[in-house]
Formats: sequence, C-alpha cells, structure tokens
Amino acid sequence: MKNQINISDFVKLTGSTPKTIIYYHKIGLLPEPERSKSGYRLYGATELARMQSINHLKSLGLELKRIKEVLGDSRNDKTLREVLESLRFDLENQKQSLEERIAKIDILLSEVNVRVDENFCSSPSFQMITEILMPEQIENYAQTCPELFEQQRKVFGILGDFNWGEDYEETFRSLAEYFKVHPEQYQLSLDYRMRLSKLSKLSEDDPEIDILARESADFIKSIPQLRAMLCNHPGMKKPLESVYLDMVARVISPARLKHMQLFQKYLGSE
Repeated sequence: MKNQINISDFVKLTGSTPKTIIYYHKIGLLPEPERSKSGYRLYGATELARMQSINHLKSLGLELKRIKEVLGDSRNDKTLREVLESLRFDLENQKQSLEERIAKIDILLSEVNVRVDENFCSSPSFQMITEILMPEQIENYAQTCPELFEQQRKVFGILGDFNWGEDYEETFRSLAEYFKVHPEQYQLSLDYRMRLSKLSKLSEDDPEIDILARESADFIKSIPQLRAMLCNHPGMKKPLESVYLDMVARVISPARLKHMQLFQKYLGSE
C-alpha cells in the first residue's frame, strides 16, 4: 500500500495553497496524482519531489513556463544549465540597471530642494556625451560654467523625453566624438560657453546676444566637420518648435533663449 496524503496535508507540507496546486495541475507543471475511490487527489513522494524542484527553481527567479520546460526533460542537465546561464545573464543586466538607478538617486539626494516637477534626471543623450568626452573636458565645463552646464543638462532632457520628430542622438554623438579628439576646438567652444553663461544677466535686447550668436555660428561653420553636422539641419516643424521653445524657456533665461534662436538662424544662413 502506497503512503499518500490528501491535498490539505500536501499544501501544508509544501507551503502552498489548494488554488496554487490546482493551477499547477491545470497548466501541466504538476502532473495530476492518483485519486481515491471517492475522487480525492492523493499525493506521495513523487509529487513532493516535483514540488521541491518547482520551489527551488522559483526561488532562483524562473517563471513557471521556464520551470515546466526544465522539468519536462529532467534528465537533460544541459537544459537546466542553459536556462540558469540565461537567468544569470538577465540578473546581471538587472543588477547593472539597479546600480545605475541607485547612483542617480544618490545624486538627487545630494542636491538641495529637488522638486518632482523639475527635469531632475539626466537624459540618455547627455549621459552619452559625458561618457564619450574626456573626464577632464566634462569637469572643466562643469566647473567653469556650472549654471550653464546644469541648464544644458535640462535642455537635453527636454529633447530626449519627447518625440520631436528628429533624431538628435546621433548628432550629439558625432559632436562629442569630434571634440574628444580635437581638444583645442573644444577649448574654443568652452570659451564661447563662458561668454554665453554671462548672458543670463543681460536683457534680451542687449546687442551682445546677437554678436555672440553670429560669432558662435561662424565658429561652427568654419570647421567642415561641425558644419556638416549642424548646418542645413531640417529642424522641428513649426507647431512643435513653438512648444519646444516654451519648454526651454522654463529652464533658461530670456537672453539665452534669444541667443539660441539667433544661433540657429545664423547657422542656416550662408
């Protein structure tokens, strides 16, 4: 006579519930056991061993579908190994993602009075640029023009968080790669940024804004590689451009906004 128990004792032993066990039967994860003459399910060592394997694999993070695939060919060690290797790869990616998120949170926690309605997270494009450029280049920019650096980070966030109809990421990547191998040109661009950072104190009618916009555009157009990247760019469609400028006006001064518009105008002119 077999040593068997009813479903009530089975769920107590396995730390499960009748609903879960019946669901496992339904999807074929746990084969239907024998039944008593009265029609009640009877469980023994075979079913307990199966549940033991199911619970072990669940504790590793496998989904029920994957567990069924593995246990369906329990004598094939390669199947389990391949699944576990795949699971480990997924967990490594999750670990990296979690570490990046924790790092972002730590940065935000180090700042004072961070508002939830502000653009407080760096965009992927801005992050990409900081990773391509030399660390000393980024540090120099952040220390020389801290306010402008923070404003540019927020503008990048506006570009990256919405689908404006243009793919700016490749242009940003090309710019960063160019300045990485041309530090002298990067320094010149930083000189223009230093002048640009002073615009926030000016009125939007100050002639210095137009002068700087023209000189900045001439600098870009004087370098063939930069000219090819930035000039003759189709830009945004008018309705989207107006909304984009309204968004940008929330994070930069009126003088800087006017400079940005004039700079784009002069880039497109011969």
